[in-house]
Amino acid sequence: MKKIYLMLIITCLLAMPYTAGAAGFDGTGSLLCAFTNASECTESEGCSKVPVEGLNLPRFVKLDFKNRKISRVEEGGRTSEMQNMKIIDQKIFLQAAEDAIEGERDGVGWTAAIMQDSGNLILTASGDNAGFIVFGACTPQ
Repeated sequence: MKKIYLMLIITCLLAMPYTAGAAGFDGTGSLLCAFTNASECTESEGCSKVPVEGLNLPRFVKLDFKNRKISRVEEGGRTSEMQNMKIIDQKIFLQAAEDAIEGERDGVGWTAAIMQDSGNLILTASGDNAGFIVFGACTPQ
């Protein structure tokens, strides 16, 4: 009986970190995300890997679901608004479209998908004559 009781306690203790971690991916708190790999695609040249910094993306961003904001981790960094958010099939989908510099033709639309079970992130964006795919990972903050 003691062995069964001990196994039950061990099983519960091992499951606790997973349950606590999964709660951070419910779309209500904040996440810290790191962009790790990126590709740029054009109709004429196809797709090629590019450095994340080459896309003018920060290495780390904070997702604040409560205030529907995405911001650079650095102080005074740019902030973007999450215009649409939906959870489907254990994935958090975020969408927006914005103009980076007023008066310039640099508008971009993007969609991000965050897997609730792993925190993996895939961001896709499109603008003038190019599309981008960025991979990363998030963790609850």
